[in-house]
Amino acid sequence: MEVFRRKTQAIIKLFLRGGVSFPSCITSLDTAFADLVPRLKKDQIPELRALTMANNEIVMKEMERRGLVRV
Repeated sequence: MEVFRRKTQAIIKLFLRGGVSFPSCITSLDTAFADLVPRLKKDQIPELRALTMANNEIVMKEMERRGLVRV
């Protein structure tokens, strides 16, 4: 889970700096998620859900800031 956390943080930082586009960011986050799921233990699901929701919130707030998402 910690590897997933670090990987997704790096992806989001790159997105926030403009290093990757929104579609590339989402694809990278989805790939990281797909890589983790086969190794996931049941007791890690709540942590994964919380982390995924937090990542989504960061990305969507950035898109809103850029004026590309309407609330």
